[in-house]
Amino acid sequence: MVKWLPRRHFCLVALALAPATTLLARDLDRFDFSLRFPAAISRFASYADVAALGNAQAASEWSSSNNPASAAWPHASLKYSNSLAPQFTTLRFREGTNLYVFAEALTLNMADYGVLLPAAAQIRSNHERDSDGLGFQFDADYFQLQWGKLLGKGWAVGANFNVTPSDTRFDLDGTRIARSRGESYDFRLGALHQLSRDLRAGLIFDYGFAPARSDLLVLSALGVTSLRTEDTTHQVLLRPGITWEYAKGCTLNLDYQAGVFINSTGTLWVHRFPIGIEHSLIKDILFVRGGVTIDTRGEVPLTTGLGLALSNRASVDVAYQYNMFPEIRREFGSAHTFVVSVGVAF
Repeated sequence: MVKWLPRRHFCLVALALAPATTLLARDLDRFDFSLRFPAAISRFASYADVAALGNAQAASEWSSSNNPASAAWPHASLKYSNSLAPQFTTLRFREGTNLYVFAEALTLNMADYGVLLPAAAQIRSNHERDSDGLGFQFDADYFQLQWGKLLGKGWAVGANFNVTPSDTRFDLDGTRIARSRGESYDFRLGALHQLSRDLRAGLIFDYGFAPARSDLLVLSALGVTSLRTEDTTHQVLLRPGITWEYAKGCTLNLDYQAGVFINSTGTLWVHRFPIGIEHSLIKDILFVRGGVTIDTRGEVPLTTGLGLALSNRASVDVAYQYNMFPEIRREFGSAHTFVVSVGVAF
């Protein structure tokens, strides 16, 4: 990890792609699509250095983690305290659906008042059929305000609020049969603590809710009519984690994520164990990363990536994730995720 550069600063898509979409009156395996969609996306990490670590990030010292406390973590060798971080992500599903995410983050060090991280992202999809032959299209915009503050030696806390308006559409042979519009609201608290010289612990608590308004075309004796439904998905996520620095610039990261998603279709519990390792190949310049996310359902998505320090003002990180969204594999197939992040300090 490039410890003398500011890092990518937030986990955009953990809830950015998580609005409830109560779309189709059909049984999708055990849980309705509107419940399983946010559960699937919640395992996603938007910044390449975290994404390459199997999404293990609770105890990360870099604000690319979704622990808001990491934004204020001190770095003695950090020359520049402000930064701009653009990023591009593409998610390619086997059935043909692709999602494209453009993100922008700004880090502002306000000294005694902490560190402020405003951010935005634009999520767009192509128009492609899922495994049931229905055309699918998704658009969303993400807005975030994150704050972190160092309380004392070895302690930091932080808070994050984000909102995501979205529009999801299904069609059959070009004729729209369902549309859901809604907003996701998410509140996240985090703490970070240095347990010893080489061991750090973190804790994240996340609560979100996503009201959605869905219109579905149905056949009746009177012909084709529109059925309006309204529903709200609630989610609660708790993520403790530890990071062990086994050598200079080399870390082993382990998280446990427990979560529950609730709406009118039922309740979905998730238990995951993200594990990631980062190893320094060339001191302070080149790093290789890898990881897995072990799910109690037997799924083991794989991740890998590289980090490159170009100078003390710029860095580039890339990552690849395979099968990071098994909950929605029935509709879209296995996923391939590619992430590129650039950091510019000033």
